Amino acid sequence: TRNPHHQMILRLGLQAGLRREEIATFPLAYVFNPDATDRTERNICIHLDPQDGHGIRTKGSKPRDIYVTRSFLKDLYFYSVHQRGELSQLSTENHKSLILNRDGMPYADNGKRLHRVVSTIGAEAGIKVFPHMLRHTYATHTLNAMQQGKSTINPLIYLQRQLGHESIKTTVIYLHLVNSIADDAVLAYDEEINSWMHEG
Repeated sequence: TRNPHHQMILRLGLQAGLRREEIATFPLAYVFNPDATDRTERNICIHLDPQDGHGIRTKGSKPRDIYVTRSFLKDLYFYSVHQRGELSQLSTENHKSLILNRDGMPYADNGKRLHRVVSTIGAEAGIKVFPHMLRHTYATHTLNAMQQGKSTINPLIYLQRQLGHESIKTTVIYLHLVNSIADDAVLAYDEEINSWMHEG
């Protein structure tokens, strides 16, 4: 999508692993210019706290920390100042949410209308998708990348905390998914080599 508001909805799911209601209520107050902070940090911690008065809604109203890249936070900051600023002028109220609808209002019903936005974008790309799939995609790719790298952090524990899973058992599902993707890749590679050998 070329719509900058829709792009930010997708990116909050794909790059931060946020749930639909977290995307809809993600506070403008959480966004700042990362260039004004310590530039040695590659990732920035954002504390999601439903009790802080900024309006974030998390599952079970439980606070958690998420980590986003400095470049993504920089894009969020640019978006908040420029694109969101245009939408915010359509309403006479100052809203706490970063993401506003086309009328300059926050998405109601914990962001249920985000489902239509995401599924319409997916249909245009020829895929069936809904907001929670963005979170699944984030989880799968993050876990895969952490397994490939030489992380000193346990990838499952990191992902459990990032996603806000109460039980590690929920997060382990992604491990099985990553392993099955790896198995498929190995089989596809093996078949490709075998077919190349038989052609020669």
